[in-house]
Amino acid sequence: MPVDTEVPPTEFGQRVAAYSAWRKAVAEALRRYGHWLDENSLSDPSLKSRLETISQRLREDRMSVAFVAEFSRGKSELINALFFSGYGRRILPSSAGRTTMCPTELMYDAAQTPCLWLLPIESRLRDVALAELRADLSQWHQITIEPGNADSVAGAFEAVRETKRVDVAEARALGLYSEDDDRLGLAPDASGQVEVPRWRHAVVNIPDPLLEQGLVVIDTPGLNAIGHEPELTLNLIPSADAVLFVLAADAGVTRSDIDVWREHIAPTHRTGRFVVLNKIDGLWDELRSEREINAEIEQQAQSVAQTLEIGRDRIYPVSAQKGLVAKVHNDPALLDRSRLKTLELALANELVPQQQAVVREHVQRGFDELYSVTFAVLQSRRRGFVEQLFELNGLRGKNRNVVELMAGRIKNERTEFERSLRHLQALRAVFGRHSQGIYAAVSIDQLKRHVRAAREVMKASNFSLGLRDGMTSLVTSVRGDLDEVSRLVDETGTLMTAMYRQFNAEHGLTLGQPMLFATKRYYLELAQIESLYRKQFGAISLATTEKSALMKRFFESVAARMKELYELAARELETWLRAVLAPIEGQVREHQLQLRRRLDSVRRVMDASDSLESRIVELDDTRTQIDQQLALVQELGEQVRQCLAQPAEGYMHHAMQAAAGDEFPQDMQAARREAMASIDELLDAPLAESALAESALAESAFAGTRTTDALDSALDSATASVALVQEQGQQALPDDLSADEVDALVRQAR
Repeated sequence: MPVDTEVPPTEFGQRVAAYSAWRKAVAEALRRYGHWLDENSLSDPSLKSRLETISQRLREDRMSVAFVAEFSRGKSELINALFFSGYGRRILPSSAGRTTMCPTELMYDAAQTPCLWLLPIESRLRDVALAELRADLSQWHQITIEPGNADSVAGAFEAVRETKRVDVAEARALGLYSEDDDRLGLAPDASGQVEVPRWRHAVVNIPDPLLEQGLVVIDTPGLNAIGHEPELTLNLIPSADAVLFVLAADAGVTRSDIDVWREHIAPTHRTGRFVVLNKIDGLWDELRSEREINAEIEQQAQSVAQTLEIGRDRIYPVSAQKGLVAKVHNDPALLDRSRLKTLELALANELVPQQQAVVREHVQRGFDELYSVTFAVLQSRRRGFVEQLFELNGLRGKNRNVVELMAGRIKNERTEFERSLRHLQALRAVFGRHSQGIYAAVSIDQLKRHVRAAREVMKASNFSLGLRDGMTSLVTSVRGDLDEVSRLVDETGTLMTAMYRQFNAEHGLTLGQPMLFATKRYYLELAQIESLYRKQFGAISLATTEKSALMKRFFESVAARMKELYELAARELETWLRAVLAPIEGQVREHQLQLRRRLDSVRRVMDASDSLESRIVELDDTRTQIDQQLALVQELGEQVRQCLAQPAEGYMHHAMQAAAGDEFPQDMQAARREAMASIDELLDAPLAESALAESALAESAFAGTRTTDALDSALDSATASVALVQEQGQQALPDDLSADEVDALVRQAR
């Protein structure tokens, strides 16, 4: 059965698509900025690397939504209704009883084949974290999926509910059975066999429209897995951008529901949590009025809010089953009665802006740091040419002796500057030692030593006290590494601040305050890991065989989480260390170049190889070009900032057009012709770099965003530039030029 592409996108789907369009627009603005830096010899390996890091964050951004509930709450049906109604049928299994037997992640990675990956339950017998097993696909079972075929997709999902029967000893070793823990919900049958899930974890890679935009859906199987699968407790649920906690109106709030909420959701999600009171259609009664039905639903919602100690506005009564039926059969009245649209709107209004704010802050901070380096170098270059012009203008009418004195003074300046460079070399040496210390503190080898030591402590005791001591040992060692990193980072910042001030004072550089680095987030991450582990095992005094195995699995998952923390810290610290040194090195290089240029100019005048007046004219032209470069880099920087500041909703029109397959919306044709008419008037202006930039940017805004506001902004700017160069004449330009073709014409005009 093919997918029904005519199903209109939901409000949440439109917002996610618009957010994706926003990310693409920002990435395009960054690409143009980097391209301009390359063309104007203003880039270097450090700048390129940092720009690529920012762009990579935009490309790889993911927005995850976790669905948490005990079984029979209608959780899988809710996922079907919210995200996969376009298939025209149920995709995730949904029936009475337990249907999701293992944690399931739904995502899309274009580099991977569309398929379902399944990790056998026997992997729980090994002390290997799920994070490590993810990298070893040989441990997983693969089921190929035919994209766009609803039967193929639904058939693959049936595997998620598969079970197998094992003896009690194996079930206990797997951590899935204990006589002392009835929350596991598993018991031997008459033959002494225990029914357990066949799979430990499932990952679905499928090119669904929402998943292609970066959405990740996490379906959890209930308290028995949440409490006994470290990956869920330590990673998937705490790191989810939103958690939908699903209850059932026909069951109320049970003891196990409260346990899930208090132990795994409330502590980790103060924001981005939604309580869904599902199955309200069970309260529909033809013998009662709609008002009476709504009153009972409201009474239940109020009761849930009071029990969970959360605001009533966070409770969303819905009927997932009726909402799915309404979408499949295009029944607006039934969809309204299901209240599914209210939940979709809440997700759209909260989750997407929240995610955009996080990404915007990260990109804005990184770009501002890059921009400040480039702008400072251009300002330094301009100041150098102004000084040369001042010196050469002062030579008008002067004899050779005056020229020689000026040459001598410049030589002395260069000698003094080269003497200062020895301080810079000493700085690099100290900086290098600090860098090595920082890298050593967050190296994987360092972490491995801590993990080995903690394992030795855990092996020495089967009592939980000894097992907890192993965890405490690891956490204490990691905290010590973070303390060492913080100390070295503070010393490096103090060192760079002093050097910035020295070069500013002695040589007139324009270095601001060095960029600081905060380690607070790593401490918070460590504290969260420690809190989750203590909450899970803090009350246990004697570790049974099952508890001992579970604690060891948690330890391995914690070690894997620590590894991710160290890798993240190492990447971010490396970026910072390059960035904090880049401004002073860039301006020092520029200052050296300017001293050589000044001395060369005076020597050429002394040797009569160049006339004073022609050299002044040449320098003045170069200064004018630098002024234009400054104006252009400001305009390009502003273009990036405007894209960043734009709410994702501003790209809604483009997202809808793209979803409809219209790469060039008809209602924008007239606006494009207006933009190109403005471009026509700009191309023949000699040295009008800023005006030429406006033409390219108008096209870029149109090509990158397809939004009316962005195009209007670019047109206004282009019109202002036309006024500056309108006397330069005109040249016809075809209507159908692409952004790259406009770039080529700009380069030719230069």
